[in-house]
Amino acid sequence: MKTARHMGPKSIAGRLLIFSGVFVTLALVVASVVLWLALKTVIREQIDQRLDTQISALAGAVVKDAGGKLRLTTRMDTPPFDRTGSGWYWQIDSGGQRLTSRSLLGASIDAPPLRQSFLQIMTATPSPGEGEDRGRKLYLRQTTRDVGGIIMTITVSAPQAALADPAIRALLWLIPSMLLLGAVLIAGTLWQIRFGLRPLTSMAGDIDAINRGEKSRLAEMSIRELAPLASKTNALIETNEERLVATRIQFANLAHGLKTPIASLLLALNDTNDPDSTLRNLVIRVDTRIKHHLSAARKVMVSAGAPASTDLARSVKDVSGAVSLIHAEKNISLRTDIAKGTSVACDEKDVEEMLGNLIDNAFKWAATQVFITAGREGPAIRITIDDDGPGIPPERLQAVLLPGVREDERIPGDGFGLNIVMEMAALYGGSFELAQREPTGLRTSLVLPAAQKREPKKDNGQKSATL
Repeated sequence: MKTARHMGPKSIAGRLLIFSGVFVTLALVVASVVLWLALKTVIREQIDQRLDTQISALAGAVVKDAGGKLRLTTRMDTPPFDRTGSGWYWQIDSGGQRLTSRSLLGASIDAPPLRQSFLQIMTATPSPGEGEDRGRKLYLRQTTRDVGGIIMTITVSAPQAALADPAIRALLWLIPSMLLLGAVLIAGTLWQIRFGLRPLTSMAGDIDAINRGEKSRLAEMSIRELAPLASKTNALIETNEERLVATRIQFANLAHGLKTPIASLLLALNDTNDPDSTLRNLVIRVDTRIKHHLSAARKVMVSAGAPASTDLARSVKDVSGAVSLIHAEKNISLRTDIAKGTSVACDEKDVEEMLGNLIDNAFKWAATQVFITAGREGPAIRITIDDDGPGIPPERLQAVLLPGVREDERIPGDGFGLNIVMEMAALYGGSFELAQREPTGLRTSLVLPAAQKREPKKDNGQKSATL
């Protein structure tokens, strides 16, 4: 059974087409045989009717004269019984006397002895038979009649070709007609298969779009048979997303739970308590291994489709709105310029965490305004956050990216925010940098991979807004 399955077509369309081809072929063969037999029956009935009419005419025209001889009262050699050697013959036998058609030229029909059933005798129905005429096959109709006390056997014949030739000629038309009909039916079946399987092709395209991050769910299917499959597939996607989100949260908790203690431990170690740097090297190795495994886990989730796409304008709107409330007493003016539909291929929670650190820092240091822009740069999106605060001296721009380093101890914070942003951006294949802004202030640039085009969402952010 398994071997037969492997030898069969590997596609539903192929299976349906082969089945339909075999079924149509068998149906056409059966139909052709039935039509041909029916045609032969009709032709034979027409020949029987013609021969029986001739028998009735002969029985009504034969008489016995005064000398006791049989004769016909009228001429019975009408076409086709007037054509010599045509096979259309008639013959009357009675008491050693014989009358024949002119087409026999004095010969006689070589017919077997007459055999009639009781029903044929009672109904005076001629019985069929076969005979010969100079090697030619004949089709016979024979009967015994009592006409005026005269018992006679009347035999009428037709050439076997009269039955076979019309059927053969009809078959020559029937075969091409059936072949043409079969081709039309196969073509119709192929079109029907393509039309019937089109929803499956569409569903496969939707699944590919989900894998590419262009869609999040399968569309509702109007096809009754496919609706449960689409529903169950969407349910499976939702379940997988929930599991991936739970995994992401666990790894994020692990990262935040370990990052600060490890960074603090590394800062606490110095040449006094760790003169040979053994402990510091060990802490660095632990930190490196944690980052490596977190990066690997994030890549797996990205490839599995967990961080499908994040609408940047919406995330900026949500985060900046919350930060504005926290720093409401500073009365900072916030402007954004983010094109509608700009999306990054990162998890929404991670994007909000990175933006939260950067926007919060901008509000802490800004004097009057914060300006956030985003634009496409090849396969990536560059997010720029400018503030008009005091900025950071050029020689300190790299130092503040180190864990635990703070530019001003008077401003609340732990010194890990920028370092977390830099590491998270690196995990997604992006980057993060700081630059002095002219005439005053700081510019932070976050580069993240751009998401592929997705279906528009109803609550997308506006292209330009003042919050």
